[in-house]
Amino acid sequence: MSTYEIEHNTTDPSAPTQNTRRRRPDLSTFFATLSEITPGPDHRPHAVPVPGDISAAFYSLAEALEVMRRDAGNPQPQDGEDPAHSEDLLTRMIQTLLSEADTPPREVEGVSEEYCDMLDRVPKSALDDSQICPICNNPFLEDEYPLVVGLPCHPTHLFDLDCVRPWLRLRGTCPLDRTDFAKQLRDKAEERKKLVEEDDEEEWDGMYG
Repeated sequence: MSTYEIEHNTTDPSAPTQNTRRRRPDLSTFFATLSEITPGPDHRPHAVPVPGDISAAFYSLAEALEVMRRDAGNPQPQDGEDPAHSEDLLTRMIQTLLSEADTPPREVEGVSEEYCDMLDRVPKSALDDSQICPICNNPFLEDEYPLVVGLPCHPTHLFDLDCVRPWLRLRGTCPLDRTDFAKQLRDKAEERKKLVEEDDEEEWDGMYG
């Protein structure tokens, strides 16, 4: 005998569902905003974004992460509660974004899309059922084809790429230990620039010495 739900093509809202993955928010607005304020072939090479545009990117990502947290039923921190003492990484990320949205940097300090593409991919065979994404708290193996990346700061800092990529593009840091990958890249680029300038000076000195 069929049930009422089957006959009327409805479901019991109180019944547990098999798919409990936290729904990832739509990040199209965030990436559209980001594309307008980061260097690229379609932008003026020396153009500097206005602070309001950078602030909008921070607010946009914070709003998207808040949707993720709300869908998971995670409570917001109480008044006066320090999110740094919370175990909820997502809460800390949102609070950081909102704080920096009020005093945005002069330019986007995150990593490039190419950097994200080069992150080490973790094969499915190397994952186990107990491993979860620290951002969305979903087990990696709930995905049939998980796209998990490891950050270079620590071998255990594994994330769903879809979760960590927007944060890296905007902030450039590890969400767990705050290692600043973007700063490391800027420092290396500055060091290479100095070496090139020193080589050029030596060439000029050799020509006129």
